[in-house]
Amino acid sequence: QITERIIVLFVVINSQEEVQGKYVVCVLFFLWNLLDVVRYTYNMLARTGIYYLPLTWLNFSLCIPLYPLSVLAKASAICVSLPYFESFGTYSIKLPYPFAFSIYFPYVLKMYLLVLFVGMCFIIQNLFSERKAHLGTGNIKKKRS
Repeated sequence: QITERIIVLFVVINSQEEVQGKYVVCVLFFLWNLLDVVRYTYNMLARTGIYYLPLTWLNFSLCIPLYPLSVLAKASAICVSLPYFESFGTYSIKLPYPFAFSIYFPYVLKMYLLVLFVGMCFIIQNLFSERKAHLGTGNIKKKRS
C-alpha cells in the first residue's frame, strides 16, 4: 500500500504540475486520509487492548465503500495524467542498440490500471472476510421459547 501510494503520489502526481491542481487529486488525498485516520486510530487502540465497538464497526465497514472510491480516484488521477505523459515523454526510455527496445511509460500506466482493478477485487473480498470475522454476519436470530 505504501509503495502504491508513493508511485501514485511522486511518479504520477508530483511529476506533472498540470495534474497537481486537479480536483481528483484532492478527492484522492481526502479518501486516503479518511481511511488512515480510522484505521490507525483503531489499530492504536487495539494494540493497547481498548476495543471501542463503534470504532471497530467503522474500521471494518467504512473501508468497504471507501476503498473502491479511492481506487477510482487513483485511476482518474492516472487517466488525467496520461495525456501529459504522452506529450512530454516523461519516464519513457529508449534503450541503446544491444537491447533495441523502448519503454513507453503511458503503456506502463495503462497496465498498472488493469492490475489496480484486478487487485481491487481481491482486496474487497479480503475486506468482507475480515469484517465477517471481526463483526460476525450481522444477523441476530431470536431464540424460540
